[in-house]
Amino acid sequence: MPYDSDIIVIGCGNILFKDDGYGPIVINLLQKYFNDKNDYYDPAVTSYVEEEFDKDVLTQIKEKFEDVTLPEGVQFIDGGTAAPMNFFPLYNEYNWKKLIVIDVVESDATPGTVSVFDPNAMQVGKYDNPHGMTVEEPLQKISEKCEVLIVGCKPASIPIPDVDVGLSESVEKAIPEAIDIVLKEIGVK
Repeated sequence: MPYDSDIIVIGCGNILFKDDGYGPIVINLLQKYFNDKNDYYDPAVTSYVEEEFDKDVLTQIKEKFEDVTLPEGVQFIDGGTAAPMNFFPLYNEYNWKKLIVIDVVESDATPGTVSVFDPNAMQVGKYDNPHGMTVEEPLQKISEKCEVLIVGCKPASIPIPDVDVGLSESVEKAIPEAIDIVLKEIGVK
């Protein structure tokens, strides 16, 4: 079965809308630097990171993968914008132990702030993605069956419907922290 892993790490969002690309970019970096054979990483995304990211940020990211191995039973998925509709309902078919969602989350924090959220502590309607789908409700359902956490980053800009590729400086600088959290949650650090 394609999603029969103990730990699923899914990035939500769209790289065409500035900071909404946070989730997919984190996932693509995890896939590339772990040389993950379970899924496809988008070389255009990692090429953007390697060519456009601040060199200090890129160095921090690369250093995180030195001497680490991807544990068995972990799968990274770029869920795009339709994860709440297309991916989250699959929890009934699998026995995941943990679901880690990487996404932008509106909050009172400063843009670029990374926080870990429990979907059960989020008020329904508080975590809607920029494409109009409620996200916390399906995650609350999934959490009845497995551990669920959201590694959220406060965006600086999501210009929907205008296309603007590339993360804001504050969200770009938050990527290493998000990767640290994921690595800890999958048992690498």
